[in-house]
Amino acid sequence: MSLWKDMNLEGKRALILHHDDLGMFQAMNGAYAALGFPTGSIMLPTGWAAEAALTTLPHADLGVHLTLTSEWDNLRYRPLTGGASLVDGSGHFYKSVEEAWAHMDAGEVAVELRAQIEAGKALNYDVTHIDTHMGSAMRPDIAQAYIRLAIEYRIAAFVPELEGKAFAPDDAKTADELARVIAGCGLPQFRVIDAYNQPPQARRAWLVDTLSKAGPGVYHCLHHAALDTPELRAIRDWPVRAADYAGLQDADVRRVLGEFVPLTYRDVRAGLQRYGFPG
Repeated sequence: MSLWKDMNLEGKRALILHHDDLGMFQAMNGAYAALGFPTGSIMLPTGWAAEAALTTLPHADLGVHLTLTSEWDNLRYRPLTGGASLVDGSGHFYKSVEEAWAHMDAGEVAVELRAQIEAGKALNYDVTHIDTHMGSAMRPDIAQAYIRLAIEYRIAAFVPELEGKAFAPDDAKTADELARVIAGCGLPQFRVIDAYNQPPQARRAWLVDTLSKAGPGVYHCLHHAALDTPELRAIRDWPVRAADYAGLQDADVRRVLGEFVPLTYRDVRAGLQRYGFPG
């Protein structure tokens, strides 16, 4: 996109290191503060969202991790609005993206997404961007609302390039529809680096190898770093989150990260404000 040229990033390797799921646990918030990397996003329906918003990191670059699913058996979230199509029989968000997509009304979703952005603003942190928990906002009709909200609020949005399987729906027709929405949205797209499905013990080596081999482009590298605490161990993927925290302290990982042009969503927002939001 021409925005990357306007931001002098064309032909370079630029990277946003993005801390997902802030607010889920104190252990997530603690890792964000300890690591010191600026960019992440807060899940507003969670119990520790307000604490995440009170970060003392002077260069914090925080967005809203728009949440439409509640995947854990022992840790469930409810929507901020009353949309009946958003919840299962227990009154919580559906556990999987597939279940959510099968039931959610796009109009009710748009109201909920707006409410979560407004909730972030009400916590008095500078909402620089939006992104999507578990890719749940990437159903094509929902993605349209997601993009419209970013443009309306004049904030950046994580919009993925759909190479390989990263954020691309399994159904070919739906994937084609999403590709058309993204291609025509007018917002910049990001190449995705996501280690979540890598074994915890292989995470450091995978990150070093993947980052080292990355060619020119603008990347969104997401992680779920958390302190290894009894609270964190309440959910079954705790080894993944603890491994992210350990990996991001590793000297080789830090060295490879240092080979990229560091980027934040605040930078992208400023670029869009200068270059012009679409619409």
